[in-house]
Amino acid sequence: MNTELNVASAASEIIDSLKEQASALLSSVLKEPLTDFGVTALGNFPYYYLNPDNLQFNATTYGWISNALTADATPVTLGEPFVHIYTEALANVTYRLSNADQAILNSAQLEAANQQMELLNIWTVIYGPVAATSKQRPIDIIMSTIATTWAVPAIDLYMAQRAENLFQLLNHTPASGQPVLPALANYLIALGGSISLQNAITMNTGYLSTALHNVQNAAAANGGMLLDNSATTYNPAYAVSTPLSDIINGLSATNNKIELNMTVTRSSDIEVKISIEGGASFEIPIASFLTLSVDASENYFSDIIAASSNTISVSMTFTGVTLVNYGPALFNIATGLNWSWMNPITDAIRNGSTDVSGFVFSPKPNIDFSEGGPFSFLTGVAISNYPSIEITVHSESYENIEKTIEQTVSLGVSFLGIPLGGGSESAYLHAASSSSSSSTVTIKLDPPADKVAGTNESSRAWVLGAETSYPGAV
Repeated sequence: MNTELNVASAASEIIDSLKEQASALLSSVLKEPLTDFGVTALGNFPYYYLNPDNLQFNATTYGWISNALTADATPVTLGEPFVHIYTEALANVTYRLSNADQAILNSAQLEAANQQMELLNIWTVIYGPVAATSKQRPIDIIMSTIATTWAVPAIDLYMAQRAENLFQLLNHTPASGQPVLPALANYLIALGGSISLQNAITMNTGYLSTALHNVQNAAAANGGMLLDNSATTYNPAYAVSTPLSDIINGLSATNNKIELNMTVTRSSDIEVKISIEGGASFEIPIASFLTLSVDASENYFSDIIAASSNTISVSMTFTGVTLVNYGPALFNIATGLNWSWMNPITDAIRNGSTDVSGFVFSPKPNIDFSEGGPFSFLTGVAISNYPSIEITVHSESYENIEKTIEQTVSLGVSFLGIPLGGGSESAYLHAASSSSSSSTVTIKLDPPADKVAGTNESSRAWVLGAETSYPGAV
């Protein structure tokens, strides 16, 4: 069935064909099924993620891998930075006890009221009063501060309650905090068996605060990373788990390839019909399919080639098919480093408004967490070198086409609206040969040698498909 599709849908047929072939070729190493990927203004994947001049992370790569996915986009595309959506979600998470557990803790704290009051009084004398927040009482704030900042690595209240030497355990206690420790010890003893409930509030709230602080205030001390475009501005860390050498070696393996064979016929002044070998047929505007910029003529393919022939074969070869995995740096509870901590968010989604002890939203953010929503990101991309292209044209003008291509100094190419070359520095290599017996001319286009497995921070690879993550779709 031949159905006229809009440009995006037509392009998706080609994108899907490439994705399916990449999925088959990379099946043994894929962590998640590949999905169709549409290139936006951010361009194709800037894989050379370390600047060779200073070995800092490539800011262009960071801007690419740190973006969320655009909601309800097919194929998936990159949208706004993921940290914006993540921060909004995490800032609305709190840890609370169920009504029953809170009653148990309240009773225990009532029994321990004298010790709690003593601890609050000493703290206030030394550090000033502690104001309650919408999520924490003063005693919870104090306990969280002690557990997460007065010890390295952070401790929990079980450890403090059972410590033979509390002074030694709290190895980063400031000198001003020494008078607090006896009152702390008495309070922990008085809590008795309810320590598990106090511990849950203290530690989980502390971890939430740390993770949120790290993503909002990235710094060297909390795992933030510098980019090659700034010597002073830290960013929430991302990591590429595929070594750069593996990426270059993969792209250099030109025998690891997929092919796309298409027959092109003119269907109107502005559209062509594309038939993919072994796949779909569809119509698409000529300029949205393929353009050749031949010296001064920007539309040589549509104005000359497609106008002079009703039968054109286009074969594309994508070499060096390689999988690259990456993702946000995971929050480390033990060290307090990094920022990506999805458990509180996914737990809050599951818990909803039920009466449980655990993470909940307060209030619930206006975020679509479902699959296809914006709370999402890529965890990997299947890439290749930019394609080599062979165009075979059956035309009475085959000799003129051959001559034009051979005499062309600079030939740029775009495919599906994506520039593959343009200008003398990145123009495609080109050659043409003809056959008088069949009245055909064959045009061969190859990316410049320095664009195949390139080794500088401007190098990019064609994206054949992407691995996606929707962590909130629980």
